[in-house]
Amino acid sequence: MDLIEEWNRRSEMSKSTPEQRVEFAIFSGAKLKSNNDSYMARTRDLQARGLLTVYEDLEKNDYYALLNDTRVLFNCALQDWVSNTVSEADTLGSNVLYPAYRSFPETFANDATRLYVPWSLDDAIEKLRTLLNDPHPLQGRISDWTNGTVDRICDILEGSGEQWLRMSTDYRKHTHESKY
Repeated sequence: MDLIEEWNRRSEMSKSTPEQRVEFAIFSGAKLKSNNDSYMARTRDLQARGLLTVYEDLEKNDYYALLNDTRVLFNCALQDWVSNTVSEADTLGSNVLYPAYRSFPETFANDATRLYVPWSLDDAIEKLRTLLNDPHPLQGRISDWTNGTVDRICDILEGSGEQWLRMSTDYRKHTHESKY
């Protein structure tokens, strides 16, 4: 929400044209909720001011239709590990921008152009601005890698996939390795 407000503040200062306007939206398969009432109040306030669109109770096909028309999927959830959203967006031709946190550096092969420094609005905004313009040159690589997940799991279960196993607390040692 800070990013949305800061983006719009900077856009107003630079006199952006309506064609340059960015629609910020939340896609949810259920009724939007939070365990923090102030977040919901702020969400509804942004919605009322026309800065945020909320799509709730989406069926999967409706979600995919919206995602298919999305230029950038932005993730700010620091509690997430790897989520299906990154693969879905990458598959459907959306650029992806996620925090350089938890398992995302490994998921993104440590691609600094699509990972932002957590808690840095300036870094997130600059990377978002770039990703809004053109498809990322590595678009599709994350979803291609994800397509092989079942094969890697089978390798682990058969005892020949130790390089894929992430069972210890040293999982971060894999973030610097390139997988694409």
